[in-house]
Amino acid sequence: MTPLLSVRGLSSGYRHQKVLHGLDLDIPIGSVTAVIGPNGHGKSTLLKAIAGLLPSWEGEMVFDGNRLPAGAPDRARRGVVLVPQGDQLFTAMTVEENLLMGAFARTDTNAIKANLDEVFELFPRLRERRTQRTESLSGGERRMVGIGRGMMANGKLTMIDEPSLGLAPLIVEQIYDALGKLAREDRSIIVVEENPSRVADVASAFLLMDGGHFAWTGNADDLRQSGDVLKTYLGG
Repeated sequence: MTPLLSVRGLSSGYRHQKVLHGLDLDIPIGSVTAVIGPNGHGKSTLLKAIAGLLPSWEGEMVFDGNRLPAGAPDRARRGVVLVPQGDQLFTAMTVEENLLMGAFARTDTNAIKANLDEVFELFPRLRERRTQRTESLSGGERRMVGIGRGMMANGKLTMIDEPSLGLAPLIVEQIYDALGKLAREDRSIIVVEENPSRVADVASAFLLMDGGHFAWTGNADDLRQSGDVLKTYLGG
């Protein structure tokens, strides 16, 4: 089956600092892929390069049968959605207004309403807080808004950077329960995580990054049997 996203020889970075070194990867349609590894080894850089927020110095990316255009806005219009690390919300706006900002480029009013209901079903806390300004939310609630806003774009590929960063275990569990539901709906998702145990029950494929390279790849069963590899790179 032709992958939704095919990346070949991707190199990218920041100014004169090369971070990604000739990466190859395929993202199948309706899959959840986890990019794992220690901090500072290129995981977030990879998502930014795919989203078009960083230039591709070398390589080629084909998405849904076509080469990706250079700019982030054009890639977003093609269906490449990035939920960045951290909040990055419009804090003076309400929860619902923030969510609807994810659909700003859409005109299908009925489908937008249906997607909003889907987000509220996935994160019931947001329905309760829908009229509150996001500046009053907890860190976990803000993270739910960020993921929900990404869903409202109704993209073909959603990339989520560190969904559990800095959150309490109970909130992390709620967020990954929601991601598990999305996975069962055959959404195409890339999740970046430092700790593979958090995403082990959701993702079907795993890419371990080390120094801007993929040091190891495998599926969920491979991950469970690769204790030595994970201990070497992640300390456990």
